[in-house]
Amino acid sequence: MTRGVEAEANPNDWWAAVNRLLKDLNGTIHLEEVSSVCVGGQGPTVVPIDREARPLHNALIWMDRRASDEANRIGEATGDKADSYLFESKVLWIKNHAERVYERTYKFLSAYDFISYKLTGRPSTGVLRAGRIPWWTIPYWAPEHLQAVGVDLEKMAEPVLVGETLGGITAAASGETGLKQGTRVVQGVTDFAHDILGGGVSQPGLALDHGGTSQGFDLCWQRDLPDHANRTLSSPHIIPEYWNISGLMSTTGALLRWFRDNFCEAEVGEARLLGFDPYDLMGKLAAQIGPGSNGLLVLPYFAGERSPIWDAHARGIFFGLSQAHTRAHLIRAVMEGVAYAIRHVNEVITELGGSVREIRAVGGQSRSDLWNQIKSDILDLPVVTVDCESTASLGAAITAAFGTHVFSSLREGSERVVRVRKRFEPNAANHARYNHYFAVYKKLYPSLKDCFRELEA
Repeated sequence: MTRGVEAEANPNDWWAAVNRLLKDLNGTIHLEEVSSVCVGGQGPTVVPIDREARPLHNALIWMDRRASDEANRIGEATGDKADSYLFESKVLWIKNHAERVYERTYKFLSAYDFISYKLTGRPSTGVLRAGRIPWWTIPYWAPEHLQAVGVDLEKMAEPVLVGETLGGITAAASGETGLKQGTRVVQGVTDFAHDILGGGVSQPGLALDHGGTSQGFDLCWQRDLPDHANRTLSSPHIIPEYWNISGLMSTTGALLRWFRDNFCEAEVGEARLLGFDPYDLMGKLAAQIGPGSNGLLVLPYFAGERSPIWDAHARGIFFGLSQAHTRAHLIRAVMEGVAYAIRHVNEVITELGGSVREIRAVGGQSRSDLWNQIKSDILDLPVVTVDCESTASLGAAITAAFGTHVFSSLREGSERVVRVRKRFEPNAANHARYNHYFAVYKKLYPSLKDCFRELEA
């Protein structure tokens, strides 16, 4: 459920969904023949559990932004920039606002690590470098930060290198899931890292555009590109020899869904009758509108924003509305606003010394040829889609196979499995037109920053 800056989920619903999925799969594959399992998922999300793996509070999911004061406290105590979306900020929020839950908590787990714990009885969290847990990377907490604000480190999970074996399926988990007792469980990680594998982003210069409810833009690069202005993140890549230079955006696909639910009743009804996806009908409307949406711009900050501005107070804007604009213009403007946000991040990455030569588009947004072309035109880069749409699941499967020595490395697994589906090349005329609108787009937030804070107050 989501209330303003609050966003929660019931972890027991995730466990029930896992069991339903395995029950459905059992008619297609024989679960007793499964050799290994790897769990990944959304984050940073905090699940407080007791020793019997019972959640003590709804999970605070990645969209939850109520821990602003806690983020500020961590920043003041450590000198590092923190943010309310981070794992450690959410843990401190529970300590400050749900004291009884904090006292009873055995471990604070990520969403996917909660499932792994239910399977194995081992409370762990995935890391991409042995002995390395910097605050800005997976799993989004640092021991020195938590100690500085009085969080008990004994309540944190054991760091385990992604791809290592956690243990076997317990007898209890076997009885619930149908998986054979003893089946190997391999340590997984947050979904964007599995997306990187499943999208084939395995060489420097390739970038992943993970377009789902939120957005991640991740460049594979040969070296660390720290951003002292804290606009982007530089962290270990899931392929050990590389680095991941990334920007995270809060509400992108979620914005189009919001527009569908509130302003596209006709398309939703027609799609239901015809057996179509409402987004396909919305895309047909948007395709009738030219690049730039007749001077209409969208700031997609409908739940604050992360990269590159990191402002929880920011809010969404439709700018330039006139009586000439129709619903079709607004739909296209939403798509373009998301692409402008990605370009904004890519500009920072380029400034830091990175260079994107090709974008791999994955997630729900990649289903739209129009959206892929808009991104290609706005960024002036080729956009490529891949055969497997569920790239996070594919990446987890590659990790599970690596953990059982099917592949000698994660890079080998990615390059052997991933196949390109379609390629979109930038249109020079469209790009030139978008350059003008992007220049205006970048002026909007600085002009309105103080207004957002006044509005919230």
